[in-house]
Amino acid sequence: MKRNLTERLRRRQKSGVLTGLQVFQAVLLLLQLYLFVSVLETMLAGHAHTAIPAAGFSILLLVANVWMLIGIQKLEKQQ
Repeated sequence: MKRNLTERLRRRQKSGVLTGLQVFQAVLLLLQLYLFVSVLETMLAGHAHTAIPAAGFSILLLVANVWMLIGIQKLEKQQ
């Protein structure tokens, strides 16, 4: 009986962590989309100097998303 309760609490906690990671990933995706649009607008205006820093930041966002994906896969394997 006590083990059943512990398992339910762990499942509920994992669900909350996964929801939090999904929200954070959605924020990162929107940030990357905003970054792409703003760089595209500046490049169309003839200013290409923002492309390199934006590419670096975009790679950083990609690394964060891959890191979260690996963490989610580790959580799923523990079940």
